[in-house]
Amino acid sequence: MKMRILIIITFISSLAYSQDPSFSQIDLNSMYMNPALCGSSGYPKFLITRREQWKGINGSGNQIAIGGNSPFTNSLVEASAGLYGDNNRNGGIKAFNFGISYLAEDNIIDEDLEGGVFIKRSDYSGYVSFLVKLDNIRSLRKYKWLQQKYMQFGMSFGGTSFGLDTENLIFSNMIDAYGGTYPLVTNLPYNSSENKTFPRFSSGIVLSMLGNNSSTKLNKTIIGYSFQTLNENFQLSTSLSKKHTFHFEHKGSIPAWKQKLIPHWKIFGKSEHYNTDGWTSRKYEIGQSLDIGQFSPLEIGQLFRFTSNLQNDRNDLHFQTYIPFIRLNLFGRNHGYQISYVYYEYERAINNKEWLYIGNTGTTHEISLIIHLWGGKGAAECIEYGVIKNNGLFQDLRNNGMLRQ
Repeated sequence: MKMRILIIITFISSLAYSQDPSFSQIDLNSMYMNPALCGSSGYPKFLITRREQWKGINGSGNQIAIGGNSPFTNSLVEASAGLYGDNNRNGGIKAFNFGISYLAEDNIIDEDLEGGVFIKRSDYSGYVSFLVKLDNIRSLRKYKWLQQKYMQFGMSFGGTSFGLDTENLIFSNMIDAYGGTYPLVTNLPYNSSENKTFPRFSSGIVLSMLGNNSSTKLNKTIIGYSFQTLNENFQLSTSLSKKHTFHFEHKGSIPAWKQKLIPHWKIFGKSEHYNTDGWTSRKYEIGQSLDIGQFSPLEIGQLFRFTSNLQNDRNDLHFQTYIPFIRLNLFGRNHGYQISYVYYEYERAINNKEWLYIGNTGTTHEISLIIHLWGGKGAAECIEYGVIKNNGLFQDLRNNGMLRQ
């Protein structure tokens, strides 16, 4: 068994092209996706997401170290809040925002090993962002099309820790005469690989356009870009991977006389580009959702994902999977809750050896909870709603939500 563990660790050391955890619900405005979304709603916001993914990798391609039918789980926790920063000066910052996040990932290596061995990953980051209203800058006031346009800049710094969780391993020489076990010895060869920590940095920018539709002022458009440094598993000598993320979202409202069936609708998309020592991996997602009923909490939506993971410069693109989701939006005057569930089970199998990821990844489950604390103190303006007390979309969500009483 010790030899099997050493072989597994040898395989782990060869994983030089790891990707960053990427959750399917790209419209939740996660700081992990873009640090410029820190404090996006102005008020305190808490996000919790957990996903089990890639159950059924066939051991081929880049994931050769992982045994078959092995779950990958990701858990993400975020907290952010905004502070009012406007002093009516030329170009004054409208808000300062702060946040923290923690992500944990457990990847079981071999279920046949007694007790199991897990690759454990932990990400922890601190965030800061600041909001600028473009028509508050004197040199830009003459441009009427910049009214109700905001830009928010953000950055984060933290660390990523990789390691092996071997606390539950039991070897034959650890069992005593009464069936009990001795503690796991600490000088096993693989212990030198238990902890590797890397710095993690990301930066981003978000542009929002509010009330920019002639038929209704209850809408918003958000466009963003972020850059992140990533870390190869257990690799200290190679250069850091780099990740570029582009994303957009437009949420619109149906005119009042037609709102009974579908009050709000949304389209959104994201592209991710990874680069490591000449290897490239790209992922594209496009989706939409509808709120069902004027006073109903139900939102249903779907995503389509496409990937292009190649070692060379060929721009081959293929359809990867279809992702439906359902969400409950429980909004009130002082607080709001969003509960989402995602399930999908299909990924196209690839036979081309040039692809980095090969095979059907089985089923994926993802559940999220967001808590908005609108009743407390927060920034007077934010990237999502502009001047919060005057924003029609925000007031519509608060005044017509299920928890409005």
